Order: sequence, then structure tokens, then C-alpha cells
Amino acid sequence: MKKILFPTLIAALAFSCGGENESRDSQPRNILENFSFTVDTLVVDPGEEIINLSQGIRRSSLSDDKKFLYVVDNTSTLVNKVNLDNLKLEAILQFEKEGPNGIGEYLSSFDVYPGEEFFFGSFRTSGLFNSQGEKIMDLTPKAEELEIEGIKEEFEYSLTNHLTLSSDKSEMYALPGDFLEGTRKLIKIDRDSKTGKLFDLPALEIAGQYRIVLQSAEAMSIYLEDVVLQKIKDQYFLTAAPTNKIYRFYPELDSLQLLEYNFTIVANQKEKPISNTVSSQEEFQSEMEKARIQIGFEPLIFDDKNRLFYRFGRTYKPREDIEQPLVATVFLFAFDENLNFLGETEIPELENTPSNAFFKDGKLWSYVNVDDELGFAVMDFELNMKNGGDRNPSEKELNINN
Repeated sequence: MKKILFPTLIAALAFSCGGENESRDSQPRNILENFSFTVDTLVVDPGEEIINLSQGIRRSSLSDDKKFLYVVDNTSTLVNKVNLDNLKLEAILQFEKEGPNGIGEYLSSFDVYPGEEFFFGSFRTSGLFNSQGEKIMDLTPKAEELEIEGIKEEFEYSLTNHLTLSSDKSEMYALPGDFLEGTRKLIKIDRDSKTGKLFDLPALEIAGQYRIVLQSAEAMSIYLEDVVLQKIKDQYFLTAAPTNKIYRFYPELDSLQLLEYNFTIVANQKEKPISNTVSSQEEFQSEMEKARIQIGFEPLIFDDKNRLFYRFGRTYKPREDIEQPLVATVFLFAFDENLNFLGETEIPELENTPSNAFFKDGKLWSYVNVDDELGFAVMDFELNMKNGGDRNPSEKELNINN
């Protein structure tokens, strides 16, 4: 039996809201004013098994009831089923890499569905599988089969980028585009008819301005800022690391809504340009540092108990030696369930944003490696919710019907 650790950190943070916002109230509230939190560290008991953490838990998915976390072993085709209620490894599910039941290589998507069915999206193949490893639905998108206006040949190899299957399994979504240019579009695909629609994402094109391509006789390296498609409670959201803007997609209307915010403690987006093409490793590292020390935003996280969205931001501190670990200044932004902006704060106690974070029972869980065992830092937030309804959202909303 593995020992469970409970070191507790109590952090008291203070932030005074500055600047002016359009408001019904001359003093709009910041629910992260006087923000504080406690942290417990929990460790999973793997029994006689080993959970491979050599690449962290980059591909994982929660069951709807948040009792189980399914973690893909990125070095094999195993999926670890972790019981979060009793902190034990409950089962190891075996899948195949190749053949008729193959999940493929280089996974870009992983999700769990009711009945313990699993969606795997990889570079060349995608499908729905049962817990015995059998493919029950082939969902590989093929550009030549799609009757969608505006689709291009070069999308053939990017149709699995952030590939997402709707809850009723009737539609798929992805972010195809030109990989080298860093551009992305949203594609909606009807699974049966192979029809759909392509949507431009102009507010997220800033991500392409911060790509770096190294081409030399010895090597080719690419640095890209994340553009992310998320399905949260049957809603779809699109974000990009260099900007605080958020798209919300309404499938029933084929409509995108753009949400823009005016943060006061950080810039709303990256502002200093970088060189997109370099010819040496030294230049490549230098330009990456220029991008990283500017503001970057993480994807959305939803607290379904308190009906709040959160988004972390960070600026990495300059390094004299690139072998040194990255250390960040971390920020937190809060929104209501309609993505109205509610507050912001810096979190000086954190040196990096939480990894693979999710909410369970109103607390934020994030992955930590505890002596090569799977662990979680569980943060319990204390918020200033008094008169929170008197705040006025600072975002501007723009509906784009394509």
C-alpha cells in the first residue's frame, strides 16, 4: 500500500482591481480579490503495477461522474483506469497499435464516453473502441470523402488536429490548417453524410505570428503556440495561447461568438514580434525565449460545482542558460458560466501553471509526480463572492454567423 501524502500549503493573496470598466456599478467586484487557497497532495496507490510517468499524463480523460480518470501510457497502448475516490489504480486496459483494432500512433485526441467507450484520434486513424480494445466505429476523416465547401488538399494531414467527437457521436470537429504557417480553421463534420462547414478563426490567427521554423542542413525544428478546441459539457470553445480572446461555437446555429476581454494585470495578448524563420539552433532558442517571456494563456477549466470558468496565464522568466528549468509568473482569471469576466489575480506562490488540471467536487486537481508515483495537487479556492452579482462583465461580444 502506498502512503498518501497531505502536505498543506496555505496561500493568502491580495489584489486590488485597477483601471476602469464599463459598469452598472461604479465599483465592479473582483471575485479573486483577497483570493486564497489551500493545497493537499494526494498519491495514487498502483498496487503491484507501475504507472509509467516518463511523459507525464498528457492524454487523459475524466468519466462523467468524475470518479475515474483514464490515463494513456504514451509509450505503449495501455490505458490506466484510476479511481479518484479511493486513489487506487483500478484496472489497466490493453489496446492495439496496428491492425483492424489499432488506435494508431501519435495520439492527438483521447476521450471517454458512457459505457466505458473510448475515442482515440491519431495522425492517420481515429475511432471509437470498447474497453476490450475492439473498434466499434471507424471515425477517420478523409478529405476526399468530405463534401465541405472550402476544404483543401493540404487539410488531409491535419483533419485529426484536436479531433473531437460530439456527445451523441453524430458530429466531429477539428482544427485543420497549414501546419508550417500556424493557421487553423474550425471544421464541423456530419459523421454519416460527410457534409459540414468550415469556419475562419481570425481572432486566433495571432498564434501563427509566434511560430518559429528552424531549417538547416542538420535539422528542422518547429515551435508553435497552442490553438485549442475544447468540448466542455456539450459546449465548444476555442482558444489560443497568445491571446485572451475566446470563441464559443454553437453547433445548432452554425455560429461562432467571439468574446474579448480587457485584463488589467497583464497584456491581453503577446505584443512584441519575433522572427519566424531562423537558420541556427542558437537563433531558434533565442526567439523561443522572446515568445515565452510574453503573456501566454492556458485552455479553459470549468468548475461544474460552482458554475465558474477559470483560465490560467503565465509569463516565463528570462533564463541565462537554456538548460535551466522554466519558471513562470502565474495569473488566474475567473468567469461565470456564460464567460462573463469576474476577476483576476497573480499567484506568486506558483512557479508554473497547474498541469493537466480539472475540477472535482469544487476543487482543482492537477498532476504532480511524487517520487515517480502518480500524484495530484488538490487546490481548494477561497473566493470573494460577496456582491459578486454587482460586477459588470468587461468583454465585448460579437456574433459571427458563417
